[in-house]
Parts: sequence; structure tokens; C-alpha cells
Amino acid sequence: MIFATLKELYPHENRVAASVEVIKRIVESGHRFLVESGAGNLACLSDDQMKQAGAEIVSSAKEIYQKADVIFKIWAPLPQEIKYLKEEQIIIAYFKTYNNQKNLAALAEKGVIGYALNLLPRTSRAQSMDILSSQSSLAGYKAVVNAVALHKKAAPMMMTAAGTVAPIKVLILGAGVAGLQAIATAKRLGAVVYASDVRKEVKEQVESLGGRFLEVSAQTQFSDASGYATETTAEYQKRQQEAVAQQLLQTDIVITTAQLPGRAAPRLISKEMLRHMPKGGIVMDMAADSGGNVEGSVDGESVDINGVTVIGCSNLASEVAATASALFAKNMLNFANLAYHADSKQFDFHVSDELVQKTCICKNYHLTENVK
Repeated sequence: MIFATLKELYPHENRVAASVEVIKRIVESGHRFLVESGAGNLACLSDDQMKQAGAEIVSSAKEIYQKADVIFKIWAPLPQEIKYLKEEQIIIAYFKTYNNQKNLAALAEKGVIGYALNLLPRTSRAQSMDILSSQSSLAGYKAVVNAVALHKKAAPMMMTAAGTVAPIKVLILGAGVAGLQAIATAKRLGAVVYASDVRKEVKEQVESLGGRFLEVSAQTQFSDASGYATETTAEYQKRQQEAVAQQLLQTDIVITTAQLPGRAAPRLISKEMLRHMPKGGIVMDMAADSGGNVEGSVDGESVDINGVTVIGCSNLASEVAATASALFAKNMLNFANLAYHADSKQFDFHVSDELVQKTCICKNYHLTENVK
């Protein structure tokens, strides 16, 4: 079988979906691994390193698409790449399902088999291949580091001869993987951290990291059986915004991480609410690519809203590309191993494994029921 990875054409993407370890493992199992020349440059991974691991360096993306049976990618193929795909080719990547029907339909029309690792269920068995967890953890860390670097105040409390410097206050909205890492990072930098989430069960996790859980009066449980957050009621949204607006009065940095799988991100902060923040405040909207948690945020841009700098930053893992790529590639390999038969050293992706079924978004020229 021929595996492959290519340069990512998605804007501002620095990661690559392969690593020396993963290439070596696949080649040692008796298969070939093609890599487009320069694919790992932005992730501190050279062609020579990949070649030493056993990869074959190919100069043309078109040639790779024509030869490869299984393609590891960070992002699903873009329109300019779809034309090169061939029938029965297996694509394992992050497939955007929100507001992306045209691209998904084009993929199905090519007859490829697409596996979206971002659709993996939240189970202990799926953890080793969960790209959302590995990448979100890095993104939560980077969001805080970037925000603190931009803010004009020092983060920790300092005792100086000239007086005491108070620590900054950070508010994290959404206490999933990214939010929890953001809490931990902000605490390590010396900030006072508050966090809010629609799932009551995460309060203990927030507090275990040193954060203070922002209570919403009459809070109800809004999570599904898998532990993911679900849509809230209009009454709850009103109470939540009131609580957040009050907290913003004493908040220097806000990190928003709330998303709903396959749907627009919930709106948590309005432009009017930003008036409550002290001037010079920084807001990092990590859900900016799916509608945004903050009114007026633009993905990939920094905008001034009522004296507060709002940064749309949905792809922060790309800013720590070397680490992110290594984790992403390992997620890929762990998923591929679901179809691996050690006795024959063959991969059979037509298996009936639950995780394979739940991530398959297109097959036999049709989109599957996993695409909502």
C-alpha cells in the first residue's frame, strides 16, 4: 500500500500530517510512504529527515495524488486539490462539516473514501487518535501565551521596592480540552483565572487547575452522552451573558473556546459587552472560523472593538507546528492501525470497526449520515 502526505494549502498552515516516527513505522511494516518535497519545512522537518526515515520525496503533488492509496492530511483537500483525487483513494484528515457542503459533495463525487478524525466519539478507546484533543490542548496553551505577550500588563503578582504589582485577571469561556489547558497555562504564568462552561461537571476540573468557576444562576446541564456541550436555552444564554458582562468589568484577557460539533459556535460576548472590559483588554476568539463566540471577530485578524483588541484565532496549533505535527501524525497512525492486520502486515480500511464507521463521511460516491 502507498501512503502519502503533502504540503498543506490551507491558509497560514504550518503543520504536516507526518513525522519521522510515523513514516518509519509504516515503511517498516512493508509499505511505501511518499512525501511532497518541502511538506515539513514549516514544522522543522526536512526532506532529508523524512528520507532517512524511509520516505520517498516527490516534487509534484499531482504525482502523489495519482499514486497514493492512503493520504494523511491536516485539512481535507481544497478545491484546487480535489481535481487530482482518484476513485477509492482514502483521505484521513480534519474535514470541516459546518457550512462546507459544496466541498464535501465534490469529494464524494470523486469516489474517494474520507475519514474525518474530528468526528471521533469521545471514548477512552478513541483518545489516542483524537486530533481535536491533541491540537486543542496546544491551541489553548498558545492562546494564553499570545494574549499575555500582547497585553501591556505583567501577568504575575510581583513584590517590588516600588510597591506590589497585582496579577492580571483572565476569563476562559469553555472548559473543554483547549479551555482547561488555557486555565493551566494562565495559572502557571501567575494570573488569577476564572472559567465558565455550560457543563456543570467540569467545575471540579476547573478548580483542580486553580481556576475559579463562574457560576450562572439556575444553571442547568447542557451536555450529551459523549460529554460534548449542547445548545443552551434562551433563558440560560441571557443569564450567562449577564454573568460574563459582570466579570468583564475586572478582566484583562478573555479566551473563548466554545464550539458545537457541526454547527455555528455559540455567541457568548456581544460588542456592547466589551464596553465593560478595561481599555487595553485582549480577547482571543478560538471559534472565529465557525461563526465566532465574540460579535465582530474575524478569523485570522485583529480588530479593535470598543477599545478592546479582539483576535480571531481558530488555528493556533499551527503556531507550534513542530509539536502539533508530531502529535497529529501519531493520531493518524493510531487510527490507521484500526485497519492493520499484523499477521499479513496489510491495512484493510473496509472494516466494521465502530470508530471507522463514525468517522467515514463519504464513500461509494455519497456523503454518509455522519455529515449533518
